[in-house]
Amino acid sequence: MSDYQPALDRLRERRKGKPGEFLLIFGLCCLLLAPFGLFLTIQEGARLEALKSEGMVATATVKDKSVRSESYTDRKGRSKTRDLYTLNLSHDLNAQLTFADWKAGKPFPKSQYPAVTETSIDVGESYFDGLAAGGQATVVSIPSVYKSMMLTEQLEYETSLAYMIWWYLGTAAVVMAGFVMTLIGWRKWLSRA
Repeated sequence: MSDYQPALDRLRERRKGKPGEFLLIFGLCCLLLAPFGLFLTIQEGARLEALKSEGMVATATVKDKSVRSESYTDRKGRSKTRDLYTLNLSHDLNAQLTFADWKAGKPFPKSQYPAVTETSIDVGESYFDGLAAGGQATVVSIPSVYKSMMLTEQLEYETSLAYMIWWYLGTAAVVMAGFVMTLIGWRKWLSRA
């Protein structure tokens, strides 16, 4: 057994890698992934701004509420479930305002020929709990884009300065952590090279 001990020790040392190697790799990954996260945030922001500029606002009635569970596999291969909260809404297509007019406080037009449609949207748990069946909510959607509908309250929150600051601060923190880890890892790696 003692004949194999030096070989086992060398194998263990080889598996560990050089000092600082893990920090260097992890720091570089943070530096590379942070701009990708920022790009996705900017893309989502552009989609929401388009909803504000092109969207039409209507008063909708909550017809029904439902919660369904969805199974998924996380990145480690474990099976998990999450709850999806759905609101079934009906609104009149002929009684809509532009988002700018709604924001300015203009009243909704009364339609002579109602064109009532029903739509289902997924919302967060807090919005789901805040609305009861039979209640009223305002929704915004781009008429030519299917599945663009969302609650106006949710749209205003997700385009607010406070919401965007959290995303930018998170990205900045990941970049700073990546820079620090890369620097420390590089120094340790060079000192043992």
